[in-house]
Amino acid sequence: MTHRLHNADLKTTLLSLVIALPLMFTSQASVAAENLLSLYQKALQYDAQYKAAEAITEAEREEINKSRALFLPRVQFGANVGHGTTDRTTQTSLGSTDTRLNYDIHSYTLSLRQTLFNKESMATYRGAEASIKSKEALLLKENATLITRLASAYFETLYAQEKVDVLQNKIDATTQQRDQAQRRYEHGEGTITEINEAQAALELAQAELISTQNSLEVFKQNLSTISGEQVDRIAPLNTNQLPLNIPDSESLDYWLEQALGNNPEITAARLSVEAARQEVEKKRAGHYPTLDLVGIRSYSENDSNNTLGSRFDTTTVALQLNMPLFAGGYTNASVRQANSRVDAAEELLNLRTRDTEANTRKYVNSIRSGLLALSAYRQAVKSSEIAVEGTQKGFAAGTRTNIEVLNAQQKLYSSRLELSRVQYVLVNDIINLKQAAGVLNEAQLHALNQYFAVN
Repeated sequence: MTHRLHNADLKTTLLSLVIALPLMFTSQASVAAENLLSLYQKALQYDAQYKAAEAITEAEREEINKSRALFLPRVQFGANVGHGTTDRTTQTSLGSTDTRLNYDIHSYTLSLRQTLFNKESMATYRGAEASIKSKEALLLKENATLITRLASAYFETLYAQEKVDVLQNKIDATTQQRDQAQRRYEHGEGTITEINEAQAALELAQAELISTQNSLEVFKQNLSTISGEQVDRIAPLNTNQLPLNIPDSESLDYWLEQALGNNPEITAARLSVEAARQEVEKKRAGHYPTLDLVGIRSYSENDSNNTLGSRFDTTTVALQLNMPLFAGGYTNASVRQANSRVDAAEELLNLRTRDTEANTRKYVNSIRSGLLALSAYRQAVKSSEIAVEGTQKGFAAGTRTNIEVLNAQQKLYSSRLELSRVQYVLVNDIINLKQAAGVLNEAQLHALNQYFAVN
């Protein structure tokens, strides 16, 4: 009998399923070499996509140091040492006199400039802060994406492995059915058609098994590509732990609220808007004056023709004010350009928000549908098992044909595979919902790890 969930139960079940996700995993009789957490920890050190995102974020963090430097003193030292020769002509009462002078040149300058007011520097610093936080939010998103990529490959591998097992069982059952049809034919109770039908079904199953085994190797390679670890066996999902009924705690509105508040892409987009606004302030700074404190200590000897034979040792301290008056409209154009980029950033924020809301709704609805499908396919497998047993007995008694037995077996194996697919899709949707809600991280995998078999 197909289990039905009432609408009220559906609303009341979602959060507990997500909270109970760790209970869906456990070790079975066979011990797996790897589990989701162990592969994730290796992927953090190996996956090229995540490592590149880490390096980019680390490079972006230096922007705050670069913008902070705009407020610190700038100290410069200059030196000019050389030799000069001057041919000098002077007029005297006796006429012009030519003289050649040879002399050494020495000039040293130590200057210090401290910014007192610079609106552009202040906007640059605030913009860098927002931009770096945006990049760090995107790194969190990349981390969650790594988990979902790994989980997707993990469950594809588990499903392919289960399909291999089902097909091997199907081959054994079909072989037995063919042999039984052969014996019936030899005793004059069956037909050659029954043998051929069983043989055809057997060959199709063998061909499907070869294809599935190839797919399994591809999925294992995908896991290895992400984690850098050669994967042979992984911890299975204990399907008996998957619940059909869970009490209601949270609604769709709860997950939408979590997603809008925590989703790293939305956070990054908000910060990008702030960075764009600071860029507007930076461009507007072209209308504002700058004020610097300047100190200079200099020493010079023979540094020009006018100072030959003279030495100067000078110390100056001054306030330097620069007031922009007219730049041909450049500043105004830059401000308009920056304002347009703010509009673009705000529209990207709207896009990220709408996409996140749509994905959250999609995963919530998919989980609800998955619960119903899970119950239905569990019942379908039980019914198919009973049907196979009945048709086999009927075939032995001569009331059922060989093709009816083969069809019943096919329905059973199809139901088992579909049940497995629904189970893995359900768990994967829960992981994707956590990603959309911005709560998928390593801590989640630590909570799951105790339910995996570890060598």
